[in-house]
Amino acid sequence: MPEPTSIQADLNDPLYYLRNAHTLINWVSQRHGDLLDQHECDQLQRFRSVPEPAQALLIRMVMRRGEYFRTDQLEYAELPDINRLLGLLADAELIQPDPQLNTNELGSLLRKAELWQLCATLAPDSPPSRSLRKQELQDWLSSHYEDRRLFSHWLPDAGFEVVALNISPLMQRLRLMFFGNLHQDWSEFVVTELGHQRYEPVPLDAGSRAFQQRDEVDAYLQLADLQQQLDSGADLTDLVSQLPHYCPNDWLEHRRRKLAFALGHAAERSGEVTLARQLYASNPHRDAQLRHLRLQELNDTPEDTFANAQQLLDEVKQPEARLRIERILQRTGKKAGHKVAGIKRPSLQEQTLILPADENLRVERLVIDALSDDHQQAWHVENRLFNGLFALLLWPALYSPEQGAFFHPFQAGPADLYRPDFFQRREALVEMQLAQLKTGEYRQTIVQYYRQKQGIRCSLIHWPSLPLELVTQALELIPAVHLEAVFRHLMLDLRHHRRGMPDLICFDTRQHEYRLIEVKGPGDRLQDHQRLWMEFFMRQGIPASLCLVEHH
Repeated sequence: MPEPTSIQADLNDPLYYLRNAHTLINWVSQRHGDLLDQHECDQLQRFRSVPEPAQALLIRMVMRRGEYFRTDQLEYAELPDINRLLGLLADAELIQPDPQLNTNELGSLLRKAELWQLCATLAPDSPPSRSLRKQELQDWLSSHYEDRRLFSHWLPDAGFEVVALNISPLMQRLRLMFFGNLHQDWSEFVVTELGHQRYEPVPLDAGSRAFQQRDEVDAYLQLADLQQQLDSGADLTDLVSQLPHYCPNDWLEHRRRKLAFALGHAAERSGEVTLARQLYASNPHRDAQLRHLRLQELNDTPEDTFANAQQLLDEVKQPEARLRIERILQRTGKKAGHKVAGIKRPSLQEQTLILPADENLRVERLVIDALSDDHQQAWHVENRLFNGLFALLLWPALYSPEQGAFFHPFQAGPADLYRPDFFQRREALVEMQLAQLKTGEYRQTIVQYYRQKQGIRCSLIHWPSLPLELVTQALELIPAVHLEAVFRHLMLDLRHHRRGMPDLICFDTRQHEYRLIEVKGPGDRLQDHQRLWMEFFMRQGIPASLCLVEHH
């Protein structure tokens, strides 16, 4: 039987965070136990063997930032006699007393006055100025001392001790195996218990897990570490040498390709064009292919670039990417002496509004105020209306417990939502829901799901921007054939098509009609993904126009 998904601890329990940690650890042990090595199993056994107060102190440290802690800053009302608990954790080898620290690690633990005093003690004849900022003091210390020393050697008379977590890698691994990502953390249990977040309950069984092999977990952690190093400004050549050539499953390979593109983009920005081209050339990621073609245009002959652009255009189906390739094809074809047919873009319906400028109001708000009257109401919706209606109608398909979609109780949507085969895997459910657009049942279904699910986190819904009044007006005035056209267009490439929709929708209750409006203020212009949506609306006969705002 699937397990219940309300697993967070009662916040009235002083050790609620320990109960949540037990839940996470037990969950992973039951589902991913075969992916833990002997050392990790031994660490978990030692954790379980210490008394609950010692376990609680360890989890308190795990939930804080960093791996090093001052003992004078470990004070918790529910955990008396901290020193005794630290001794128990040290005996179990879960923490390391008096660890070796480099100057950066040491500086992060000290207050500015303490850091200056250390510098003055180490260099009594030429101490740094007291007026230096803390970071400058830390830089001074790093420039004079590059070695690692025991904390007690750095500060023998500190008045407090420092301990290091020995269990951080294991806890990170457990958190990853539970959530399937590293951007969610222990706070998910708390905000859910407080009612700040609600999630759709999905049946989960012993097979509901994000990782099937240990090397998949290792690959994820390696990619996450490389991304963190890239964000910190590490040497690009060194990072590239550590980048795996391939990852063991499709979604990890997609992450690897994204990271390879990010490395290439960083190399390009820093002027390392050769390295950037190497990274782009070996990467099937769409953005990498486009940047590689652009660098070819800048550095290679027009003839070669033209040929490569033609080949890439034959391979790429995504409209926005095709548009960018076509532009390169136009430019290089002209330089190479080829006759290339111009890109024909349909003329969009436009209107110009001359409105007084108001620095306190966005231009969309000005247009809403100008258009709204007794029988017309304009709403600022952008992508949120159609994405929201789409999600509400397809709710049973979105939250169907398919293999590889849901791993834990804190998911705003299925893990495979943006993968190419998402709708194909749920085709029967999807088509059953879309069939309601032909029978008229969709209105009742969408409103029913709205009332039942309002406030539940969903990857495609921003509830504050989707009031019921907007939903009911849209269902009354937007024809079902228009909704179906938009929904099926979303399904072609949900990752990219979920953005770029017009800013406003205007309902005319007297004429019983609606129109979509893309607003552009002075100096603003349509982006590619916005134009593609407008052209799609034109082809489908969906009323949409471009509103150009000029100020007095």
